[in-house]
Amino acid sequence: MLKRFKGTSFLVLCAGMFLILISVMILGINVGAVNLRPDWIFQIIVNHVVGKEIFPAVWEPYMDGIVWGMRFPKVIVAACVGGGLSLVGIMMQAMTKNSLADPYILGISSGASTGATAVILMGSIPLIGNATVQMGAFLGAMVSALIVFVLAGSSGRFHPTTLVLSGTAVSAIFSAFTNVLIFMSPEKQKLSSALFWMTGSFAGAEWEDVIPAIISLLIIFMLTMMIHNSLDSLLLGEEIAITVGVNVKVIKIIIIVASSLVTGVMVSMSGVIGFVGLVIPHISRTLAGTVHRRLIPFAVLLGGIFMVLADMFARVVVAPSELPIGVVTALLGAPFFLFLLRKSRYSFSRR
Repeated sequence: MLKRFKGTSFLVLCAGMFLILISVMILGINVGAVNLRPDWIFQIIVNHVVGKEIFPAVWEPYMDGIVWGMRFPKVIVAACVGGGLSLVGIMMQAMTKNSLADPYILGISSGASTGATAVILMGSIPLIGNATVQMGAFLGAMVSALIVFVLAGSSGRFHPTTLVLSGTAVSAIFSAFTNVLIFMSPEKQKLSSALFWMTGSFAGAEWEDVIPAIISLLIIFMLTMMIHNSLDSLLLGEEIAITVGVNVKVIKIIIIVASSLVTGVMVSMSGVIGFVGLVIPHISRTLAGTVHRRLIPFAVLLGGIFMVLADMFARVVVAPSELPIGVVTALLGAPFFLFLLRKSRYSFSRR
């Protein structure tokens, strides 16, 4: 098991995972209707980063636009979304001590989708007014998260069945609100965009999305690393966490706000992508162990690799059309979710 890697060995492992991520991103730039030579991809990126023609442009001009204008920002956003959603899943699972907690299953993604759809179709949010898509998604995610955690934690503890049922109900409610917005929208062009976006896609990812994606990922990464000891304590139970000095209420507030913010930002760029926050944390725990100091960086890298690969698969499986990436993650994640439901022996106890 990879959980046996410690110290320098684990750093080497993470370095290897990072190289795999870079390799997968380069492959992701190359895969598509137009195949490009890897050395051309490298040279085009270097020329743009440096700001001058270090390498002579021996490729066709349109290839420059494909690499720098379309595919490169897409793979960066995909990697950030995969890593960000994985960390959201880790925090929520630690807080609830529930292997089934996930922003998609708990309805947070649906809430973010409703807020973002309202901005896309209406240009504003009721009772608030004009807002960006990111702001709409964040507010929707925050409202849905608060509803779910209030309903599921009314007894003071997050029972797995109650949590999943509450999330399912809230998700259905917000999905219904989203469908109402779509049904009432008179603008066909925006309607088509919203429908495709609801199933998840990086087709519209642009350079203006890259900075928010990177900043969101860095924020949640640094936050989770700062509270990794508290997350370890929560896995042992709230009573033990309080005994060792963890302010459980403050940690819960931090997790809910951070999870809603990151989910909102990610959903506003990629649409609704399910099960990433469920599958990746579970696989990472199985491979790297439950100690969050090591789990967090491993899950970020694995989530990024998974999302870039899923986006590549979505682009080639029905080429020249593009399959919504939410369909790909659902086909992989839903059976995994059913497996976890049946595997009653799964535990978060530290090993």
